[in-house]
Amino acid sequence: MPKNYVTGFPRIGEQRELKHALEAYWSGSESFETVAATARRLKVRHWEYQKEAGIEAISCNDFSLYDTMLDTAVMVGAIPHRFRSITDETQRYFAMARGDKERVAMEMTKWFNTNYHYIVPELGRDDRFALNAKKIAFEYREAKEAGITPKINLVGPVTFLALSKSVDGSDRFAHFSALLRVYGELIAMIARLDETVIVQIDEPLFAGDTDAALLSLLKSAYDTLASVAPNVRIAVVTYFDHAVEAAKVLSQTPVWAVGLDFVHGRENLKALEHLGEKTLIAGVVDGRNVWLNPIDETVKLLEGIARQIPRERIVVSSSSSLLHVPCTLRYETGLDDEIRSWLSYAVEKLDEIVLISKCFRGETLTEAESEALEANRRANAARRSSRRIHDA
Repeated sequence: MPKNYVTGFPRIGEQRELKHALEAYWSGSESFETVAATARRLKVRHWEYQKEAGIEAISCNDFSLYDTMLDTAVMVGAIPHRFRSITDETQRYFAMARGDKERVAMEMTKWFNTNYHYIVPELGRDDRFALNAKKIAFEYREAKEAGITPKINLVGPVTFLALSKSVDGSDRFAHFSALLRVYGELIAMIARLDETVIVQIDEPLFAGDTDAALLSLLKSAYDTLASVAPNVRIAVVTYFDHAVEAAKVLSQTPVWAVGLDFVHGRENLKALEHLGEKTLIAGVVDGRNVWLNPIDETVKLLEGIARQIPRERIVVSSSSSLLHVPCTLRYETGLDDEIRSWLSYAVEKLDEIVLISKCFRGETLTEAESEALEANRRANAARRSSRRIHDA
C-alpha cells in the first residue's frame, strides 16, 4: 500500500530535450535512434527524481513521444484508414500526429479545461480493434531495469470513446464491447508482467455532472476489468472537477482504488461516504498551477477526509498529472527571489507530496524536511500579504 502517489509526470524534459530531439528527427538531421535514446534518458531521470524524493507509486506509460490519446489509439488498433498503408510503425505514428505529403494529420483539441491539446481518435462503423501492448511492456521492463516497480497508466475506455470522433456519423459507443474486450486482453497481459501490478486508469470524463448512460458504461467497464486478474490492482482516477456520481458507481465495482481531485473538486468530499472499503487516492497537491502548496492547509484537509476514510486507506497524491506544469525551478535563475519562493514546479511538487504525507501520518521529519516546512509557511504567509499581489 503506497503512502503517496504521483498521477503522472512531465515528459518534455527540464530543458526541452524531447522537443529538440523530435524536431531534429523531423527535419532529417538526426535518426530516430537519437529520439529513442533521449526518451530513455528522460524516463530514467524522471523515475529517479520521483524515487529520490520518496514517491512510492511512480508511473510508467505516462511518457509519450507525442500524446497519450494517440498512444491509446495505437494500443487498441484504432488506426484511421488513410494511415493503414504505412507499414513502418514509427513513421505511421508521426504521420497520424503531424500528417505527411499525402495525408492530413488527425485533429487536435484541448484536453478538458487545460491548455494541453490531445490527438482526437477517429472511429467508423467498420473499425476493428486489436491489442498492441508493445509500448507498455517495454516501458515496464525499462522501469524495472532502472530499479523502479512502476504502476502503469492508461486512458480509460469510456473516456477514450467519448473523446473520439465519428468519421461516418456512426455511434462511437457502439464500439464499447469490442474496446472493452481489448482492454481485458491488456489487463491479462499486464498480469503476467509481475507478481502484483497497480494499473491507473484515467477516466476524467466523469469529472463534473455525467449522464446515467455513461455511468452505466463506467460500471460495466470496471466490473469487467477489475475481475480479469486478481494480481492487478486497478485505480480509477478522475481530475479537474468533482466526480461524486462516478465515485458512487465505482464503489460498487471490484476496483482497488478511486482517485479524486480535492483541489479543483472540493465537492468530492461528498463522495467519501460512498467509497466503502475502497482506497482513496487523494489529489491534494495541484497538478495544474505553479504556486507553492499551503502544506498546513492541505494537512488539515486530509485530517477532515480521515474522519470518513481510515487513514491507512488514504494515499496522498497530485490532483492530476504534473504534465501541466514546468519540470523544475532549477533553471529559473533570472526570477526575483521572493516570487521564486512562491513557486513549485513538477520536481518541487514531489517534495510537497512526500512532506504532506509524512505530516498527515505524524511521521518524524528530517532536519531538512522541518526546514522545508518552515520555509513553506513563511513563503505562503508572505504571498498572502504581499503588496505585489494585493492592492487595496
